[in-house]
Amino acid sequence: MGISVNILDFDQVYNAQTYFRKSRYKRINLSDIRNTNRYCERKSLISISKRLKKYKDRGITFIGSGNYHYVTYLLMSEIQSPFTLVLFDHHTDMMEAPCESLVTCGSWVLNSLENLPMLKKVVIIGTREDLLKSIPKDLNKKVLVFSEEDAGQTDIKKYLKLGVSTENVYVSIDKDVLEESEAVTNWDQGNMKLMQLLNLIKFIAADKRICGIDVCGEYPYSPIASFGGQTLEAIQKNDRANFKILNTISKLDYVIN
Repeated sequence: MGISVNILDFDQVYNAQTYFRKSRYKRINLSDIRNTNRYCERKSLISISKRLKKYKDRGITFIGSGNYHYVTYLLMSEIQSPFTLVLFDHHTDMMEAPCESLVTCGSWVLNSLENLPMLKKVVIIGTREDLLKSIPKDLNKKVLVFSEEDAGQTDIKKYLKLGVSTENVYVSIDKDVLEESEAVTNWDQGNMKLMQLLNLIKFIAADKRICGIDVCGEYPYSPIASFGGQTLEAIQKNDRANFKILNTISKLDYVIN
């Protein structure tokens, strides 16, 4: 596969997966940076940012568990042209952080809208219906949400095309948007099929310029402990899903490497 692949190593969760082995990949060690799991301190965020900036060849980034989804904020902060975030996620990630000194896996979209001037709109696909109320009313014009019920409608492509007005699109995938037959995460999951997700990405790429893409939603495990049964099945499902995602993305003409 010709696309470059960046593997973020917070907790060695990718050690048991093989989907990236035939690609041009780099592992970026972040395991030594403290206070990063779910809640990331500003000091730690700066350390992560400095480490990521050493690797300019972006391609596609695999972040790890959804606990680290806030890294998308850092990846998008490097974009210098107006863009839209298309987020596949079972959650809005627009909750207020407990305090101003933290960026969390549940607040990073809100942080992005507040702090990234090039981010013009956020389109969230597959989120839980009850989480729509977490979106601040003053941001309604900047946020378009297709709930997990909406995402299954046949006319979603028409409304998606109308909702993305910028030429550049950043795609972020949290596999918790998928049903459990497709992937297993440590968060509550949606009902989207992987093929549906991939078809929507191909639809976007046919008309827009994808300026970045990342994937999270791995099932956590301890690398120093033996694993089997449910954990092994989860790892295998995620490995297959990641391979299919990577294989699809590598064939797109509009991805910026």
